[in-house]
Amino acid sequence: MMHTQPVLELRGIVKDYPGIRALDHVSMTFRKGEIHGLLGENGAGKSTLIKILAGVVKADEGTIFMHGEQKKISSGRDASHLGLSFIHQELNLVSFFNGIENIFLGHPYPKTPWGTISWKKLQEKAASILARLKVTFPLDVPVKHLAPGEQAMVAIARAFAESASIYCMDEPTTSLTDHEKNTLFAVIRNLQSLGATVIYVSHDLDDVMALTDRVTIMRDSQVVGTWDTEALSKDEIISKMIGRDITSAFPPKTAAICAVVLSISGLSSAKVRDISFELHAGEILGIAGLLGSGRTELLRTIYGIDRITQGSLILQGREFHPTSPKNSIQKGIVLVPEERRSQGLLLQRSIYENISLVYLNELSTGPFLNRSVEHREAEHIGRSVNLKAADYRYHVSTLSGGNQQKVVFAKSLLRQPVVLLLDEPTKGVDVGARFEIYSVVQEMAARGTAVLLVSSDFPELLGLADRILVLCDGQQVRIIENRDLEQETLLTYCYGTENISQ
Repeated sequence: MMHTQPVLELRGIVKDYPGIRALDHVSMTFRKGEIHGLLGENGAGKSTLIKILAGVVKADEGTIFMHGEQKKISSGRDASHLGLSFIHQELNLVSFFNGIENIFLGHPYPKTPWGTISWKKLQEKAASILARLKVTFPLDVPVKHLAPGEQAMVAIARAFAESASIYCMDEPTTSLTDHEKNTLFAVIRNLQSLGATVIYVSHDLDDVMALTDRVTIMRDSQVVGTWDTEALSKDEIISKMIGRDITSAFPPKTAAICAVVLSISGLSSAKVRDISFELHAGEILGIAGLLGSGRTELLRTIYGIDRITQGSLILQGREFHPTSPKNSIQKGIVLVPEERRSQGLLLQRSIYENISLVYLNELSTGPFLNRSVEHREAEHIGRSVNLKAADYRYHVSTLSGGNQQKVVFAKSLLRQPVVLLLDEPTKGVDVGARFEIYSVVQEMAARGTAVLLVSSDFPELLGLADRILVLCDGQQVRIIENRDLEQETLLTYCYGTENISQ
């Protein structure tokens, strides 16, 4: 049951970074036993606030109260001692540690009578946490060998390694399947029934509206207000987040579909079999399918990461054998990968360096990189994707998730691509940034780029794609014209087994 007494109160929190005020006198209150949504666009200040509570970042001004008493949080240990537990947007896993080592990292290890670590007790405790989350996967292998969803579950399991009174969850469902997400929600509701408070940060407004009791909305580093969730509609939440009313979730389509750019016949690799389709200049071809259907693997094969075992590709009228990403980029095929932080960015390098990374030869004079040309080109393409950054010399790690994704787009679009491969391009991105990314995709199509779009978000596919290629278990089910297509129909095809192209 939710009580009105505040368990956590923030007063006048300020945090400045060079050229940017991330939090501007932020105040909010969290009640005992509530699920409290924290909403806002990328860069609104949500993650910075969570990091201050975790002791990862130090506030420049402001005070924190717990149960009416002022507290100081200077480290993760302070936060843990105060009963706070965290699932951060960045998983922060040690890639060469196994699942058990990552789950209990930073927690005291149980000991044997001889003073050594009791791995048996750790295994039992880890198994108990996974049983609670209703998932099973190997915990004795380095987490770098686990799938993205399994890695996310390791990070979630770490939050439950010790009991807490306040759980702060920053985009916890980004890499989860629907089953894993529903299980997590059941765990969250159980925590609430036991009197715990959950601070839930998410861009999935449907989840927020179904799960939370109250929401606090942030915009431009400040608090807009706090409301009972049931008092707001989805459109009202969006307008308060972005500061304006929205008339459509998707920009109007202006591209004309022209000649065939890419023709694929009988394409097979380790995870996909006998794929055939044509992709036209100006066309956005969506790729739909359930987890494990082969969507990402199809893009990887076209991009030259996975080896082709059978079939042929004709690119702009000539036979093409993608042997590596470098080879594909040279031919005008570029990829925006699903995991931007691990696959698309060098986080500790500048925005300039990230945008220019794959076109260093074109930006060089002889053996020397022309910095002035690099900076001019990077800033130009950054403006075209509405990249918000105080200074392009700053590390990409200082940007919000939405702006990091725009850097990945900018890098891919620095030279007009012939084929643009998009793998979950709006994953973990807020409503406002989504519209901007959709506009960039539509503009690229209007300029003649052919687009292959993988997305788990059916409304996104239906809002952007001209046609949709459905995959199931690595095989092509059918190609559908996107005319009056319903989500339910598309989902039915994704579960199908027939092999029909139309």
